[in-house]
Amino acid sequence: MTAMDDREMRKEARARRKKFASALATIILGGLIAGVGVAIGLYRTGEEATVWGVAAGVGVGLAMGGLFMAWIMRPGANGWRTETEPLKRDRLQTQRARQLWVFPMVAILMLTLAAWSTEDILSGRGELSDFLMIGLPVLYAWLILAVTMGWDGQSRKNRRFLEDELTQVLRARAMIAGFVVLMAGATVALGLGAWRPEVGVAALPFALTAGAVAAGIRFAWLDREFGKDG
Repeated sequence: MTAMDDREMRKEARARRKKFASALATIILGGLIAGVGVAIGLYRTGEEATVWGVAAGVGVGLAMGGLFMAWIMRPGANGWRTETEPLKRDRLQTQRARQLWVFPMVAILMLTLAAWSTEDILSGRGELSDFLMIGLPVLYAWLILAVTMGWDGQSRKNRRFLEDELTQVLRARAMIAGFVVLMAGATVALGLGAWRPEVGVAALPFALTAGAVAAGIRFAWLDREFGKDG
């Protein structure tokens, strides 16, 4: 395999600069949203406090995602300039594994924040913002699932580098783990629902998030273990 030719290198460099700038903008935007949400939410009560809490959570998620992307696309990372196809495959697969460590952590953070909204919903004080808040970890759960299954834009664009027999094996094992956790969580939610229907419904975001997090982390863990063996 030969290294990138000049045209491909210039094209990739431009794309990386744009992505780095977008990542910095995302960090700044997320930080501003989180800061404003915390600053204003501290002096509010009830529904207003919840709304600003949701904003702060969204801001934190944006900032963490932007930070992750900025690190990958940082100007000082020059290894991609001379990478062969095997090296590019390794880089992209490493990025995927990192995403499957970071996104579950963000989902767990969102789930922790959503616990407060769940409490308000169960006590009958729930507002629209509370229901939106408990939906955030589920959105991250779908994002984790998309990366694990190769449905995200990065995976589709670089399918020939990210799809191989090992990936299929890791994906199968990861999805089995996620399915088992999801079934366990849904079973618990069913039991809670038989006791108190509203509690069972409120438990579903936890079950859904737990299943996706288990699949994502399992994939990343197996990828690391197989990498050691290689």
